[in-house]
Amino acid sequence: MPRILLVVQDKGGVGKSIVARALAEAVPGAPLIEVDASQRLLELKDRVTFFPMRAERAAIERTGGRAARAEFDPVITAMTTASLPTIVDVGANTSASLLALLADLAPDLKEAGVELGVLVLVTAEPGALSEAPRLLMLAEPFVSARFILENRLRGEVDPKTLAKLGAGTTVTMLAEQVMEEKAVEILQAGGLASIPQLDAAKLNQRHGLALGSRIRRDLSRFRAEAMAAVMPASEWLVG
Repeated sequence: MPRILLVVQDKGGVGKSIVARALAEAVPGAPLIEVDASQRLLELKDRVTFFPMRAERAAIERTGGRAARAEFDPVITAMTTASLPTIVDVGANTSASLLALLADLAPDLKEAGVELGVLVLVTAEPGALSEAPRLLMLAEPFVSARFILENRLRGEVDPKTLAKLGAGTTVTMLAEQVMEEKAVEILQAGGLASIPQLDAAKLNQRHGLALGSRIRRDLSRFRAEAMAAVMPASEWLVG
């Protein structure tokens, strides 16, 4: 049975989709499962199986998770029938509910030979930091590997807090990125997968040699650093 890696954080805006894209670059043959209210990994096309998540967080909590269970059934089926190492990008306000359900299924997952790992994103934002311990705790009964990725897009996480969170996990870091506005536009439009395909001559023609060169360097650096940040998780994924 191939390994399945879940990318989780209930706080939105922490960079889960970028991390999923970096994993997709690091493991080119890996399919992705996207669980979210709207599809984001569009540039990865048929590598992605999208499952829309319609139940709202309030409804999930009010019903003890019952509002989400029917929606999670096909997600779990896709995970447990995967034939290749698979990346699961779990949207905001969905991670805890899915992990709790998987924890309930831990004996069944073990019996079926399903091997799961979890990568929890953290940022310096209090909301993301407060969610991380709960997500790691929920995942503990059924995962064989736990990873924390500190995304410094809002500054550095307090080292003591990170050390406490990271006990028993593999911790990596993605540095804060400063890029040209045009580089950000290209990244948002095409994701990491588009960066190796950039045409230097066309960029220089459109933006001038100096700006075109900075755009390429910014994007190439970001892609390399994002892939380095997910390397331990990607190496675990492929076994």
